[in-house]
Amino acid sequence: MHHDLARCRTLIADATAGLDDARASVRVDGRWSVAEIVEHLDRTYTGTTKGLERCLEAGVPRATAQSLKGQMRRFVVVTLGWFPTGVEAPRHVQPTGELSLSTLLERASAHLAEMDAALLRATERFGTGPVMDHPILGPFTPAQWARFHLVHTRHHCRQIRQRCAL
Repeated sequence: MHHDLARCRTLIADATAGLDDARASVRVDGRWSVAEIVEHLDRTYTGTTKGLERCLEAGVPRATAQSLKGQMRRFVVVTLGWFPTGVEAPRHVQPTGELSLSTLLERASAHLAEMDAALLRATERFGTGPVMDHPILGPFTPAQWARFHLVHTRHHCRQIRQRCAL
């Protein structure tokens, strides 16, 4: 597994260690619960995988031209590893709150493996150039997709640890 995706698994496991389903489902101050955060992460993993599968089925990358603004945003997130706070998640990756933490942890682990396989197939098929656009940050290479998910997962695991400290 790509080292960034393996790190995602470890970060989630460490941040949720010892949490039971009941405690993980509690919302604090109207913010997502721990389970909802993990569900959000899982939805981003499956979203990336589905997008990659569509590229592979079409036989061509689905990356647009890189704008200067997108390049700057990508640099901050992917290269510097800083994920901004206060950005609302796109609707399709917002949690429903219907699943338990234990179920979500299993799903997220499996979906990281599926994304890893899709990234590998995309690299083999299209090379190391941009393969598909992130909805906000623009075109990513397969390696940038893995790095993005690490930065995003690390950002949310900090939130999980903060909620667990309350």
